[in-house]
Parts: sequence; structure tokens; C-alpha cells
Amino acid sequence: MGIEQDALELPPEAAIRFLQEKINVPTKHWRQVYGAAHSHSFMVAGAATEALVEDFRSEIKKALEDGTTLEEFRAGFDNIVKKHGWEYTGDRNWRTRIIFETNLRSAHAAGRYHELTKPETLLSFPYWQYNHSGSNHPRINHLSWDGDVYRADAPFWQTNYPPNGWGCGCFVTPVSDAGLERQGKTGPDTPPNLEQLGTDVPLGVDPGFEWNPGQRWLTGGRPGQKIATVKQVAAFALRALDGELPVAATVPIANVPASLAARLELPKKSSVRLSVQTIRDHAGKHDVTIDDYINQVRPALDDVVIRSRDRISAKVEIRGKPFIAGFKVTRFNEFLMVTLRKASPRQIRQIAELKRLGN
Repeated sequence: MGIEQDALELPPEAAIRFLQEKINVPTKHWRQVYGAAHSHSFMVAGAATEALVEDFRSEIKKALEDGTTLEEFRAGFDNIVKKHGWEYTGDRNWRTRIIFETNLRSAHAAGRYHELTKPETLLSFPYWQYNHSGSNHPRINHLSWDGDVYRADAPFWQTNYPPNGWGCGCFVTPVSDAGLERQGKTGPDTPPNLEQLGTDVPLGVDPGFEWNPGQRWLTGGRPGQKIATVKQVAAFALRALDGELPVAATVPIANVPASLAARLELPKKSSVRLSVQTIRDHAGKHDVTIDDYINQVRPALDDVVIRSRDRISAKVEIRGKPFIAGFKVTRFNEFLMVTLRKASPRQIRQIAELKRLGN
């Protein structure tokens, strides 16, 4: 199946935004940007200057926006090579296909994930089905998953959401309860065991593809992303409550103090982020507003107690009453503010005791 059909009639807006929000990264070797880093970085292996990378990015953007073909991309590739005097490795036809298909498939996969994880979509379609591309030379594992239906929140999708390798054209489609029944299934299938001895790369996945493009795009933020303004957070919250945003989407609301980042082993210049899930589940409840989250995040960060990386809290005051601000570090090493709720006397005593002990 060609890349032109892989989009499955997906509106290109989210896929285009996935590409637009990346930063250009000049490289000498493909491993300099590895795995999930591709969700926030655009690179072409061996393209070692900003200008060269930007020209390739423009050609990929044109393909996403205008639907240009591989042959049209190859013509653009030849012009870029001539313009910059670039010496690349590998056969020209092989190299252009890899650049073209890998970037477009990842962008379409991220865009599809964006659509599938909107709250209302998940409510109607709580399952996802793995579909093999129909390749004449199939990967055995990919073919064995063809038609399998797993819950949308199954760990399988964190590492094996396609594409799962060079040239992989597999894709995901949503399934409702009624759709599951029509397939003769009484429930979702059991995801396969993906462990392989001696490697962290899951079964059936090429090294460097063990990540979910959309999930990592929507979580964590791109390098150097600015903290959102009050108006931007408010607009984000309205879209979250209206069901327009995927549940995994987050917005940066404050910088993590360097000392706290070091204690939690977070990357330098990490940001505190507020997720769609938190906004839908907590904001507007517990007598707090989105403005309270924005106003209380900084004082809370200066006075937190750490029980574990997923149990971080601080006592704050809102309108003269004690509240608990809760934070956690996710498996993707992003720092989330997850709750702001009224504090009980017991919780206040616990935090005071932990601070006394020097936590």
C-alpha cells in the first residue's frame, strides 16, 4: 500500500501541526536523534546544517499539505542536493523513499492518534484495531497482529503503535463495542508478549521505532517551548472541556525550579504541565478554577514534599482556606500538576511532619 493511501482520509491539520511544532536538528548520524525524540525534532541523517535540514522539511511539509508524490519529492530532493552540494550515503531511490515515507507515515500516525484520543472519540470507540498494510513481503509479527483489537489504553500502543519499522505501512482504526460484537469478539484480544531477551526494543519493532509518535508529541512538550500565558491556558482549558483535545495533550504552566528538577532527576529546563485529563477530571471541581491552578503552581513548587516521583504535594492557601496541590512525574519523564483540592486536617499534619523530617 502506498503512502498516499495510508492517511485513510485523515484530515491533514493535526499531521501538519505535528511537523510544524518540531525543531530542526542538524546531524551527522541517524542515531543522534533516536526514538521518541523524533516527535519534537526534524532531522535527515547526515544533513549537518540548519539550511539543509530546513529545505528537506519544506519538501515534507509540501507533501503533507499538497499531497505531492514520491517522484515529485525526488525532484525536490535532487534540487536540494545540488543547491547544498550535499554528499549522502545510500542509493538515491532508497534514500528518498526512506525520508519521504518515514516522515509522512509518522506525521499521519501522530495526527490519527490526536483524533482517536479525543475524549468523545474514546467514549464511542474504546478499542483500536491493528491493520496490516497488505505488503507483498510482510513482517511476520505485523501480519500476526492483523485484525487484533486491544483497548485504546493498552500498553501495547505505547511502543507498537505503527509505523513499527522502516517501510512499515500498518495502521490503526477505532472500534466500538458494537463493532467488536460484529467481528464476533466477546471482548478485546489479549496483547502479545513483546519482551525480547537482551534488548529493550519490543518484539516486531525496528530499533528506533519503539515509540508512539502521537503520544510523545502530545506529552512533554517540544524543547524550548515557552510557558503558556494565562489567556493561552484558558483557551486550552475551554477546548479540553469541549472535547476538542486528546486526553494526553498538555500545556506548560510554569518552569520547574532547578533544585527540584535535580531532586526528581528531570531534564534541565523542565516545565510543569497541565493535562486535558486533569482539566476534565478536576478543574472546576473541588471549589477551584483554572486560574487557581495557574496562581498556585509557583508557590506550591517552592514548598513541596516528595513521597515518591508520583506522589509529590504541597499545602497552599486559596481564598484563606488550605488546599493540597498534587504533582507527579510520568513514565515519559514529564512533570504534571494533577490536582488541587481542599486539604483535610490529617493531610496538613502529614505534610508538616514530612517537612519537619527534612523531605
